Amino acid sequence: MNTQLIIFDLDGVLIDSKELHFIALNKALEEIVAKYKISIREHVSEYDGLPTKAKLHMLSEKKGLNKDLHNKVWQLKQEKTNQLLTNSIKKDLELVSLFKLLKEENFKIAVATNSIKKTLELILQQLGIVNFVDLFVSHEDVTRPKPFPEMFWVCMTKLNALPSQTLIVEDSHIGRQAALNSGAHLFAVESRKDLNLGVIDKMKATLLGKSKKTPWKSENLNVLIPMAGEGSRFASQGYTFPKPLIDINGKPMIQVVVDNLNIVANYIFIVQKEHYIKYNLQHLLPLVAKGCKIIQVEGVTEGAACTTLLAKEFIDNKNPLLIANSDQFIEWDSSDTMYAFTNDTIDGGILKSFPLDKNVIK
Repeated sequence: MNTQLIIFDLDGVLIDSKELHFIALNKALEEIVAKYKISIREHVSEYDGLPTKAKLHMLSEKKGLNKDLHNKVWQLKQEKTNQLLTNSIKKDLELVSLFKLLKEENFKIAVATNSIKKTLELILQQLGIVNFVDLFVSHEDVTRPKPFPEMFWVCMTKLNALPSQTLIVEDSHIGRQAALNSGAHLFAVESRKDLNLGVIDKMKATLLGKSKKTPWKSENLNVLIPMAGEGSRFASQGYTFPKPLIDINGKPMIQVVVDNLNIVANYIFIVQKEHYIKYNLQHLLPLVAKGCKIIQVEGVTEGAACTTLLAKEFIDNKNPLLIANSDQFIEWDSSDTMYAFTNDTIDGGILKSFPLDKNVIK
């Protein structure tokens, strides 16, 4: 009989250890060949999620690290990693409770990681969850580590689970790609803090195929949507409502736009004062985006840039900013895209959008 299986990544999922691996590798390089140390930006954007040996090969290709030093650096890096883990990883009572509940729900649990087996076993023991794990697989157990999905297939095969009955919990772009390549369900998380007791229902829904794509959540991100234009193209077609309020399959267009963004953040809308009063936007928009801010404009501005600047008091800060049109639909995964932007420390990006014109309004 096939079973339901949940496979957890280790680094960044069960423990927040990106910085730890970065420090351990740099400490090893510093003692042997200091000039090849990598920056935190390089680590997050290029090396994160890869086995140490793969990182060393990249250092040889990109920076000229002598390949004869690979084994020496690798050995020292493992020593540094174990020292840091021993001193920093403690029993995680919340994870213990989560894993206990999953076992009571008859889930099989596996851990699959690009870390070495010795490190994997040490972390599971120190977290206090090793006895709940049915199988753990390291990169030493497979021929091809992530982003190839081999270790996930090993878990499914040994625990008698089909891809359709398997949920893979990953944080990095490399791990997520491997999960998708495996054919199983991807459950994307940002970090260890996303694993709490309330996550079980979401995991079940994902396995049943009833969940939406995981939204990107950020307490600091500002999402600005100017919707104070004239909407002349729609008016010429006989529409009487302002463009963002035109009905699309039972929803106002602005709700379709916000749902499509699939981002939980701080929303700011810029609207015509006339529309604010006439269409009760002070009641409608908070239903579309809870806790949003609304800026009223008298008359039409000279363009989108001028309109955006009217929100200066809310966006002139160090917090990240996303600007979206009030008539757009994007084929994207907000969690994957925003994760890539954030972890690659991207200064700016543009997503190609498709205007919601009269051809899609039915």
